[in-house]
Amino acid sequence: MTDVETLLAIEEIKRLKARYFYGLDHKDWDLWRREVFAEDGRLIVPEASMEAVGVEDIIAYVSKSTGDQVSVHHGHMPLIEITSDRTATGIWAMEDRLYRTKAHPLADGSTYLHGFGHYHETYVHNAAGWRIQSTRLTRLRVEMTKIL
Repeated sequence: MTDVETLLAIEEIKRLKARYFYGLDHKDWDLWRREVFAEDGRLIVPEASMEAVGVEDIIAYVSKSTGDQVSVHHGHMPLIEITSDRTATGIWAMEDRLYRTKAHPLADGSTYLHGFGHYHETYVHNAAGWRIQSTRLTRLRVEMTKIL
């Protein structure tokens, strides 16, 4: 790849991650299907002992686990490395805020979570463009609140 092609690929991956966050916060699972995940993508969340393989399994897990929550996700300072014409890796610093209702709290009964950590990702370029092949969320800090 030329330097310009590398920079364009990095920018496309940044836009891909923006679609990931937008789709998650707006529960736009069709966007994830069409424009975010590779068909055989993988989502790993070690703190929840969770791994989903395939875009449909990812969407099924995330849509069920998010329920009626309102969320705000931010990705910062990506470290993206283009490893070939069709593959790349990335690490994103992240911050998320999850707001749950009393009817659907988090596992410990909390209705608010403020998390900080990283997404560790691999990307693949297919006929549709860059897609997330795998993403693993690791949190460094989590602040949770129970509202009575």
